[in-house]
Amino acid sequence: MSVEKRRLPVIGVGDGPVRNDLDDGLRFVHVMGMQVKHDLFEASAKLLALLEELVAQGAIDPASFEKRRERIKEREQARQKSQAHVQVSELKDKYTLKNLPEIDCAAIIPVCKARCCKLWFSLSFQDLDEGVVKWDYAQPYVIRKRDDHSCTHQDPATSGCAIYQHRPGTCRVYDCRNDKRIWIDFDKRIPAPDDAVIP
Repeated sequence: MSVEKRRLPVIGVGDGPVRNDLDDGLRFVHVMGMQVKHDLFEASAKLLALLEELVAQGAIDPASFEKRRERIKEREQARQKSQAHVQVSELKDKYTLKNLPEIDCAAIIPVCKARCCKLWFSLSFQDLDEGVVKWDYAQPYVIRKRDDHSCTHQDPATSGCAIYQHRPGTCRVYDCRNDKRIWIDFDKRIPAPDDAVIP
């Protein structure tokens, strides 16, 4: 099942108190959803343990049960992929990250066209707490994009990052040099095709 993503205008909501209230409210809803998902996982684990115990005691035929379980698992995995879910980066403190890749982005942007800024990734709770990095309300908590799939924080004039000091941890640790979506050959400065990054 595919869900068509539409961007609706947010009337009367800027970067002030109303926007902060909206951010806090949505975050609460998403955290509660994550808790429900965790509780469901625990309940599923208990049910599976019970079924395995019944198999161990001979109350259920193991071969028949295993075939049925595999069928149900495949069906449920496919169903879950079509459902909405909350994504949060596990990175804790982006300002204390060490051994970051040393790449002169400003020098190579004219060649690579900053296509890494079209990659999709989730933000951390630290990013949400700061309130600087914007996330996509339709896909919590994925970095917000423009209609052309570029990061909303990418400067249209320079292609550089407009929030560089506050950029997410994912951006800080990312190394484009061996990513074939970005470069065919980094050392020779041969970029990948423009459509190598799939929005």
